[in-house]
Amino acid sequence: MAFHKILIGYDGSDSSKKALKKAIELAKLTGGELHIVGVVRPFEFAAIDYISPEEIEEYEKEEISKEERFLKEARDIALENGVDAITKVMEGEPAEELMAYADEQGCDLIVVGHRGVGGFKRMILGTTAGNLVKYANQSVLVVK
Repeated sequence: MAFHKILIGYDGSDSSKKALKKAIELAKLTGGELHIVGVVRPFEFAAIDYISPEEIEEYEKEEISKEERFLKEARDIALENGVDAITKVMEGEPAEELMAYADEQGCDLIVVGHRGVGGFKRMILGTTAGNLVKYANQSVLVVK
């Protein structure tokens, strides 16, 4: 099976770097188009905390900026390996955003690391990877 559009969920973690390497290999092998997407989670805080709207906005700007740097790094790695890539930063829950992007762009494979940078390292199989395996319309490759 040849994959024509390969989506990699990238967050700069070691696990996502391994997944990026595998996605680049697959894109080279199949001649597929590579899409590298980073998702910034919404701001979360306990109900008892008071965070001003300005602090929330500043946090979100910093997270988006950090994700843009991660994606530039990932695209540079892809280019060094002879694969061009489309990058995009999204905001929301990672699994939902990756699935929506894959559906909208017609991606036929989603590649993710087994664990990202989420809280408590998301136990054995990351929440994002687990949800993608359960609910995505595309094939999902989880890289250890």
